[in-house]
Amino acid sequence: MKRVRCNILLLVFIFCFFVIYLRIINIQYNQADELSVIADSQYMYKESTEDLNYKLLDCNGDNLLKYDKEYKAVIVPNVFIKNNMDTDYEEFLKLLYILKSYNSKYDLTDKKYLNSSEKLYFDIDKQTFEKLKDLKGIKGFYTFECSKVNREEAWGIENLITNPKSSNDNSYKHKDSIEMYIYNKFKDNKAPSVDFNVDIDGNIKRNEDQVPNNNKNLRLTIDKQLQDDIKDILQNKYNKYEQVGVIVMDSNSGKIKAMVQKDDTLPNINIGAETLNGFFPGSIFKTIVLEGVLEQGNISTSTKFKCNGTHENKKNKREKGHGELSVKEAFVVSCNDIYSQLGIKAGFPKIYELCEKQGLFKKAIGFDREQSGELGIKNPKAEDGSLGITSIGQNIRITPIEAIGIVNTVINNGNYVKPQIIDAYVDKDNKELQTIGVEESKVISPYTVNTIKDIMKEVVERGTGRLAKVKGLEMGGKTGSTERIEVIKSKDNNEEKKEYSDGWFIGYFKAKDKYYSAIVFVKNIDKNTEGGGNTAAPIFKDVVEKVIKYKGE
Repeated sequence: MKRVRCNILLLVFIFCFFVIYLRIINIQYNQADELSVIADSQYMYKESTEDLNYKLLDCNGDNLLKYDKEYKAVIVPNVFIKNNMDTDYEEFLKLLYILKSYNSKYDLTDKKYLNSSEKLYFDIDKQTFEKLKDLKGIKGFYTFECSKVNREEAWGIENLITNPKSSNDNSYKHKDSIEMYIYNKFKDNKAPSVDFNVDIDGNIKRNEDQVPNNNKNLRLTIDKQLQDDIKDILQNKYNKYEQVGVIVMDSNSGKIKAMVQKDDTLPNINIGAETLNGFFPGSIFKTIVLEGVLEQGNISTSTKFKCNGTHENKKNKREKGHGELSVKEAFVVSCNDIYSQLGIKAGFPKIYELCEKQGLFKKAIGFDREQSGELGIKNPKAEDGSLGITSIGQNIRITPIEAIGIVNTVINNGNYVKPQIIDAYVDKDNKELQTIGVEESKVISPYTVNTIKDIMKEVVERGTGRLAKVKGLEMGGKTGSTERIEVIKSKDNNEEKKEYSDGWFIGYFKAKDKYYSAIVFVKNIDKNTEGGGNTAAPIFKDVVEKVIKYKGE
């Protein structure tokens, strides 16, 4: 009996020994790397050297973001206190003096600092950084520099697209926004960093910077040089205007080459940020009405209508009307009366269909604060005059990025091409990992396309868009001027109504055998003396000339 018990105990002992042996083998061979990292991390500090874990590139591979250098001094309290007994006293005093000279609150003799169990970070300037990094032999202390995205121009496209947090309360933006899509796309990327090793005596040594090789990066369709050049024009030549938005797009692909506004510290005008569904389009909306009339086929461009001046603006001195004009001539001189009649002829269902197909009622790109267009009256009617008002762009709101789809459909053979700002996801060498396809759909017939394209040329040649003309270039467009009443807060904090006016120009041009669509929107122009023809049109001309020069034509 005793012999049996001994055998059982022996078997149990052998089994336990075998299990322990397998466990040791598993640790040595299967978990060695992981445990080694854990062990080493106890003697190593990792600091991120960039606050964005991917690069944002333009279409040429150039960096789109502006970075500011930040400088940090770091103290590890437990190591600092324990291991500096034998440190050169002069070096130690230098550390105390340099930090306190930069900021009187950086007093290391204060117990609140050295009683901390966590690393202490001190923000310093470059000059202080240069002094501190030359100190020798101080234990538990190191310095490093990092790059932080400059967010001063928070409403610029580059800053918007890379910032997943709301500026209002720092919460994450809507889950369906392009910002959150990009954030989630890159959340597994590793940030560039630098490691500091700590030896047994508390000496801290800097290793080489770690630049992840397998990170994905984001390349936009934007051309940085072109964008910067256009912004320079807006800020210098047209600085009298409160805000100006400009978009330039490759007509065939929908790739946005520039999306600029004069002042990026203000809500982005091109996406209608902080507005209620954008802005009144004014006379650029007549393009939609003309499409509707031509698509139905019962009215030609030579058909004549009479303008009585009912909807004409007094600043144009047309209170008595233009008289009798053809559909074509009414577009060239931008007659409100006749196009309000044509809108009724086309009918609301057709107008609404064309608006919807050209993306006027949905976000074009998908920014969190981007607005989508909307009708002021859901079902405008001829009987009460609301359809006539809608037909001249005064009962509907859209954004500039939506509006560019109107002219682009004309120049792109009747196909609506969705504007595109993401070009590709790329590796560290700008080689494509994933590209973005073109989204397009048929909207209008070739006859309508060719007719409107030719009429738009005449708008620039002899109509309201003459100031947009670039000699010798194939181009066309449409002006727009709007009037709106907004409720604002007075100096006495009372609500009052105020009249505003905005200027538009949408157009196309050909450079280096390629068509481009562009839009200019000028906010809050002088309602008595200015319109799209003498505000947005001249800016359009300067933008076109800049593109031509840039393309080398």
